[in-house]
Amino acid sequence: MVSVMYELTLLERIESLESEEKEIEETSAEKEMRSIITHLRKLLNTNKGSVEIAQDYGMPDMTVFAGGGVTETIEKIEKAVLEVIRKYEKRLSKVKVKIESNKGDVLNIKFKLESVLARQENRPVFLETSVQPGGKININRVPRGNQALF
Repeated sequence: MVSVMYELTLLERIESLESEEKEIEETSAEKEMRSIITHLRKLLNTNKGSVEIAQDYGMPDMTVFAGGGVTETIEKIEKAVLEVIRKYEKRLSKVKVKIESNKGDVLNIKFKLESVLARQENRPVFLETSVQPGGKININRVPRGNQALF
């Protein structure tokens, strides 16, 4: 049970204790990944300054990055995402973020996130993230075979 404590957030652990439904058999790494992705969705969709207990939790307003050149804007977004993940998602280590240019859809920013599980460094993590025009950030796991390193 001790290993489960690290993999899930406090609220997820309480929810699992209250749940009477049978859980689908998952490995501890799968549970941890599901929890990490859920947390990253919350983290990256929270406006910086909106959480009173941690004023730097979340993402800065994306519109503040506009005004410079495209390369400069991309670098600022990559840096902001990288900093917030490194600070608030300690279950990931060796985090890298890379924005992919999409000439066909300039309003939809996509970036890849590559890291490893902090407690299982032989376990790579590949995620694709996209920022929709309204500012909502979606995160999905990259299917095996499509996990090209950047």
